[in-house]
Amino acid sequence: MKSAEAIARKTIAPLYVLGLLGMLGILIAVGITRQYDGVFGGTVDCVNISGGWTLDLAGTEPADLSKLGSYMDEESGILSIYQRLPDMEGDRALIYRSKDVYTKVLIDGVELYRTDVYDSGFYNRSPGNLWNMVEIDDRYSGAVIQIQIEMVYDANAVTVDATMWGDKADIILAFCRDKLLAVAVSALMILIGLVLIAFDLMPAYGQARKDHSMIWLGLYSALIGIWSLIETNVMQFFVADMRILQLINNMVMITDSMPLLLYLDCEYQIFKNRFMRVFCFLNAVYILVCAGMQLLGLNDLHGMLAGAILTLVVSCVSLLAWVVIRLRRMLKEHKQVLHYVLQLSGLCSLWISALCEMMRYSQSDHMDRAEYLRIGMLVFVVCLAVSSQLETYRLLENGLKFDIIRGLAYSDGLTGLGNRTAYLEQLEAYAGGDTGISKLGIVFLDVNNLKKVNDNQGHEKGDELIMLAARIIEKSFGRFGKSYRIGGDEFCVLLTGISLQEKYEEGLGEFRRFIEGENRSKKHTFEVQIANGFCICDSLNKEKIDEAVMSADSRMYENKSLLKKGYVNA
Repeated sequence: MKSAEAIARKTIAPLYVLGLLGMLGILIAVGITRQYDGVFGGTVDCVNISGGWTLDLAGTEPADLSKLGSYMDEESGILSIYQRLPDMEGDRALIYRSKDVYTKVLIDGVELYRTDVYDSGFYNRSPGNLWNMVEIDDRYSGAVIQIQIEMVYDANAVTVDATMWGDKADIILAFCRDKLLAVAVSALMILIGLVLIAFDLMPAYGQARKDHSMIWLGLYSALIGIWSLIETNVMQFFVADMRILQLINNMVMITDSMPLLLYLDCEYQIFKNRFMRVFCFLNAVYILVCAGMQLLGLNDLHGMLAGAILTLVVSCVSLLAWVVIRLRRMLKEHKQVLHYVLQLSGLCSLWISALCEMMRYSQSDHMDRAEYLRIGMLVFVVCLAVSSQLETYRLLENGLKFDIIRGLAYSDGLTGLGNRTAYLEQLEAYAGGDTGISKLGIVFLDVNNLKKVNDNQGHEKGDELIMLAARIIEKSFGRFGKSYRIGGDEFCVLLTGISLQEKYEEGLGEFRRFIEGENRSKKHTFEVQIANGFCICDSLNKEKIDEAVMSADSRMYENKSLLKKGYVNA
């Protein structure tokens, strides 16, 4: 019976991937079904003014743009704010940011602008977070302008701010220049995420870690970077369909906690804890349900953000608890703690930035919800990435040492071929039937006159003969199988695949040419003479393999006898 931990690992990640695919399905559905009547962003301009707005046409009731929700009549769902335009010489533009509301701009009852966006049955109900750009003709110089606001969700979600007045190009450039650092940090988080994912896909990294922790951490970093980039409000100036940004923003907020949880399981095996298994499973199901409800039109993603925020808080608290517990244990055991100190530092940075952001929000709503948080997030991701890379370096170092020891245990020190231990273990593996091989070709080889060379010319020349024989065997038969030195002057090659007889004959031809070439060159003080024998084992069990080995060995001795009698091509 599978453990609950194993079941969790096999179900939660696939559920999360299904949820991501559901979110992708929403974007595809939007792309197929969206409709647009009119030209958006083609002829409109944008500028900025902040104070002087009133709730009445006469200008007697001041309006605070940060508290528009408190003025909203929730029964009608409509609010108007007014301001007298300054004197103009030439045309100007009004630009203002609105969020989760529809707006109209009127002067003397004449409608100059209304929220006009792409539409699709799979979008959120609101037009999202967008810059409204309204051209103002100079004939309206000194007139009173009216912005009519239509509520979509509730009064708390009513936002119109950053009203700007002036030259469009200048305002856009000034705003982008002001947000340059925020955009750079967001782009850096996306880049770090992609680099971490690329690291995880490297074979050496996968062999060292044997998990996908960097894929999950990289995905988390990339998602946070995308959310942070959208929150700068710079993208809204350059994307024609601004409504899609709101959808992506909501998707990231709903899905970005799960990669962090999956990373935690890779690092700390949190699925061993029943509460964390249940929590992660419910979160994965929640993401899938959110995607389904959006696609079916039962609710939109904006209305389901509360669960995502709760999940992110629980994820960060869980990570903090696991790191602190592990750090205390490591300190008691007097082990290296740099790995955990880095993670704790990243968490402290995240919590401090989140606290600052919450305090800022408790005072008033802000255009950029990630102004402090993105720095904390960047430090957090970098600390986790560096700590994981340090751990990976340790694993790679240990793995390299293991490979060296394993190489010494299974390699012949003189020739570099597999040794007798490796040969016997390979035969056992074939006999066990776990290799997927159905037939085996066995080539036995023996170097003639090795003792004579050792006695007459010294062991250095004998070693030279053995190394030369190993090179000839590997060059002729090695590409068809694995070569071994199984005794002082004995070698074996195990051929695998199809057409074993043809492979042997092709290798034998090259084998004879190599020997003939070495002897003709007169580079050595000895003659090269290597006997061989071959047999095919059609049924891979221990008895049949033993019979084939004996047959190949017997044929090799027959060939050895012929070579000693002077048959060169025997």
